[in-house]
This record gives sequence, structure tokens and C-alpha cells, in this order.
Amino acid sequence: METFKLILGILLFSIVALIAYGVLRKYVLDKIKVNKWIILIIALAVFIVPTLLWPTMPGYVARYIIPGIFVILFLWFMDLSGFLKHYDKPQDKSYNQYNKSNNTVIKPKAKPNRVKKKK
Repeated sequence: METFKLILGILLFSIVALIAYGVLRKYVLDKIKVNKWIILIIALAVFIVPTLLWPTMPGYVARYIIPGIFVILFLWFMDLSGFLKHYDKPQDKSYNQYNKSNNTVIKPKAKPNRVKKKK
């Protein structure tokens, strides 16, 4: 029973963190222009520093708040790096090749040096 509660808590935490990231990304994070490496450094600092500075922190802070902030910052870093954008495009190469072949028109390059002078 204890294992079930632990798995359920992890699952609920994951769902809440992903929903919070989705809402923050839509309304806040897209409007902020920051270097991606600064976000990664802040995420690592949020993950490491509180355990060093506050060893007797309450259980809910250590279990939910700090990992939640870390997950949101790390997902923001991945979004800024472009790791999350690959899933928006279709993966089928034949589909992409079919669309590209119908949309492109190949025109010959003009070669002015080949024109012969008529006398």
C-alpha cells in the first residue's frame, strides 16, 4: 500500500508540474528573452543549493516545491535549446519529400557567356 501511495504521488506531481509548465510557457515564459545557459545554471542551483543551505527543511518542500521548480526550469531550458520542437514536425520522410517536390520549381541558370555573336 505504501508503494502505491508513492507511485500515485509521483504521478500526480508529474501531471501538476507539466500543467504548470504548459500554462507558464503560454503566458509568461514565451515573453521572457533569456540566455538558455543562465536558465540551466539557475535550475542546477535550485536543485543543489537548498540542500546545502537548509538541511532541516520540511518534507513537502524537499519533495514537491524544489523538484517542481527544477523541472519547470529544466523544461524551459530544453524548450530554449530546441529539444522540444522536433515533435511538432511530421516524422515521415516520404510525406515531406512529396510535399517539397510539388511546391518547388527548378529553373535553369542563365549562362551569358555561351551566347554566340552573330556577324
